[in-house]
Amino acid sequence: MSALKTHFGASGEVLQRLASGIDDRKIEPPGAVKSISRETTFGKDILSHSLLEATLRYLSERVGSELRKQSKQSRGIILKLRYSDFTTITRSLTLKQSIDSDDAIFNAGLGLAEKALGHEKRPVRLIGIGVSNLTQPGRQLGMLDSSTERVAQLNRAVDRIRQKYGFTAIQKGRTLPLKDVFPETGKDYTLHTTSLSR
Repeated sequence: MSALKTHFGASGEVLQRLASGIDDRKIEPPGAVKSISRETTFGKDILSHSLLEATLRYLSERVGSELRKQSKQSRGIILKLRYSDFTTITRSLTLKQSIDSDDAIFNAGLGLAEKALGHEKRPVRLIGIGVSNLTQPGRQLGMLDSSTERVAQLNRAVDRIRQKYGFTAIQKGRTLPLKDVFPETGKDYTLHTTSLSR
């Protein structure tokens, strides 16, 4: 301990105690989740709009699945893009109504991506999507609108299938191009340097 104290001063004693498993601080549970996001870095720069869209769709489905698993909804959508020159941008959108459906997350993210990319042909190295402003479920249904409840039932059914058989057991047509890019291991795609954040 004297070597640590000599080298690091008072912090050396703290380091020694922590390394020995001695910690008198109060144990506190982790804070509430404030956002959910998924992103991946491509092995090489991507110019293909269809591949970017397929990846964004897949990541949106992962975010939506996690959102429903936590019994949450979201009012904020965040898109993250990193270009080949490592310039990183984020774009966000606040929604009028809370959502938890894959389609709503993807459509909002796609709108942000199309605005961010515009007509430029800049290669993309990383793409990610997230949700923020998390809320408890509950929305006002229209008297004549049964489509919202049908989408919720469909999402629950897809979640059950994926939980039992794996995430790639049921896919939208838009994500099929990913089979040519990302290896499928077991029941899921293996994304390059995938990042799962809360």
